[in-house]
Amino acid sequence: MHRILYIEDAPAVGGSAICLEELARGLDRSRFEPFVLFAYDLAARASLEPAGIPNATAASIQGRPEPVPPEEREIPLPGFKRQGLYRLLRSLKSYLFVERERAAWLAEWIARERFDLVHANNALTANLAAIVAASRAGVPAVSHQRGYFRPTAFQRFAARGVDRFLCVSRSVADHYAAQGLRRDRIVTVYDGIDVALLRPRKRAERDRALIGWAGRFVPWKGAAMLVDAAATILARRSDADFVIAGAGPELAGLRKRVERSTLLRDRVHLPGFLSDVRHLIADCDVFVNTSIEPEPLGHSALEAMALGVPVVASACGGLTEIVAHETSGLLFEPGDTRSLADALLKLLDDRDMRFRFGIEGRRRAEQLFSLERHVKMIEAVYDAVIGRSNGGRRGSPVTKP
Repeated sequence: MHRILYIEDAPAVGGSAICLEELARGLDRSRFEPFVLFAYDLAARASLEPAGIPNATAASIQGRPEPVPPEEREIPLPGFKRQGLYRLLRSLKSYLFVERERAAWLAEWIARERFDLVHANNALTANLAAIVAASRAGVPAVSHQRGYFRPTAFQRFAARGVDRFLCVSRSVADHYAAQGLRRDRIVTVYDGIDVALLRPRKRAERDRALIGWAGRFVPWKGAAMLVDAAATILARRSDADFVIAGAGPELAGLRKRVERSTLLRDRVHLPGFLSDVRHLIADCDVFVNTSIEPEPLGHSALEAMALGVPVVASACGGLTEIVAHETSGLLFEPGDTRSLADALLKLLDDRDMRFRFGIEGRRRAEQLFSLERHVKMIEAVYDAVIGRSNGGRRGSPVTKP
């Protein structure tokens, strides 16, 4: 039996925490014993208890008050703060005054609890203390990369002992290889979805096709572009409705724009945040991802495919690995409203194509993106890393920054 320590440092329940819960639930419990250590007292902890997955916050173990999660804010950085030297100095300062103390405590606790492997569930840049702690404790570590972050030279140096970097797509893997991480330690492991839970269902007969979108209303997600495409489409035909769901700073402005337009007012619906967008996705005839910047993977597109809904997506990032163009969906030029409108019009014109894409999307989800496959691939990584450690590569704790 191998004890696996999962480190979850996100300040809110999001994709990383959800994927972690699904992974921990799916592990072969005759071989692996999970324990989840949270930086914040998140609601996700409550869902782990019924599954028999022990967890705690770092503060509760240390006997400290629980920290308040920072507010989610999107503040544009001035140019000099994006430069390499500034970022390097900032990462050094953060480590010396914040992360080093946490790494020292965590290393002692990891050794005392006799964990066999540390799985840092967030980006290298966010989990640096856990990565250093694992190395100090002489325990192998894997680091999960779920986005396109840019580690500084110091962060790469401090993480040189990481055994495997798990990347959620080849796009993310290529990014980190270009950032200087060792290619031989990078492994692509697609996130998994529960294809047994997400099954296609018969959609209601209707005169107008339903085109759906779900996400955060921020510029790079491209919701405004879908409104533009809707205007183009509805100026030419009347057999389409649009539902654009989510929350964020762009929502109020888009609502005003839609309400002022007689063309869009009754055909484009913006319901706001939905607690479970899967019900919306399942009811759609076409689902759209309009990201202007690369998505690491694209969970909503995965869920749509599992539900048998054809996908139209930007040809960037992990979406190009999810959607097989003209087989399970259509890809369009990122940021190009005309390209998006043309793809949607093509599907609106061909009901049989939508049906074929839905069937192929479901098959693709089952073969490449199932939760079972995801768990087995990560278990194989654990076996390889722990096996090497037990083989003598890590016989004792090593000194790290």
